[in-house]
Amino acid sequence: PQTLYYVAQNGQQTGPYPPATLQAMAGQGSLTATTMVWAAGMPAWVTANQLPELASVFATPPPLPPPLPPV
Repeated sequence: PQTLYYVAQNGQQTGPYPPATLQAMAGQGSLTATTMVWAAGMPAWVTANQLPELASVFATPPPLPPPLPPV
């Protein structure tokens, strides 16, 4: 079964949402790395960036290489 997450936004608990919805919310900016989330079986609320399912969403992209030298 898929894990469903609750989200704390503006002092309100919303959800439950599947991971795909949380990823979409993060892409839209309504879920940030510091948004608190919880799912059944978790001992406490954690920030969204602590969820393995969302790690890639909040990961810092690697730096771009410098421009190629002129030929």
